Amino acid sequence: MARVEAVVVCLLIVAMDVAAGVLGIHAEKAQSQGRHLKILFIECRQPVPQAYKLGVAAAAVLAASHAIANIVGGCYCTWPCCSCGQARRSSPNRQMASFALVLTWMVLLVGLALLILGALPNSKKSMAECGLVRHRFLSIGGILCFVHAVFCLVYYVSANAAAREEGRGSGSKPAGVYT
Repeated sequence: MARVEAVVVCLLIVAMDVAAGVLGIHAEKAQSQGRHLKILFIECRQPVPQAYKLGVAAAAVLAASHAIANIVGGCYCTWPCCSCGQARRSSPNRQMASFALVLTWMVLLVGLALLILGALPNSKKSMAECGLVRHRFLSIGGILCFVHAVFCLVYYVSANAAAREEGRGSGSKPAGVYT
């Protein structure tokens, strides 16, 4: 039963991240269909409300996917302060879970920032505004959603493996015990 739940959670996380990535790429496509005028590194663009809606939706789905992965996966730190008050050696699965957790947070922050920065100029319903060129923010944010899916899967699988190891009593020994 636990394996079925794990597969369902993995599929949910991947589906949400893929949906966020597709929304981000479609937001970039909608934004590119708007009217533009570029002189050197200054660009004037007509806001595209559809790009704003798609970009914000992509950011929301990415954040929801990350929240689900972290809530269901739990927190598996390798540092002694996180290990239930005991200083113990971390298993390779626990270390992988911690590494993947850090990477998911980094990809989330960069991806959300790009999606929001790409969507915000399209939120205005006024005339075109001019500013620095922000090409491909939405599509790069969408691609990072796919990367987020990979790291979330690695995190979730290794966190579950670490939890199974600790449940069996093998894989983690108190600090100082090397026999």
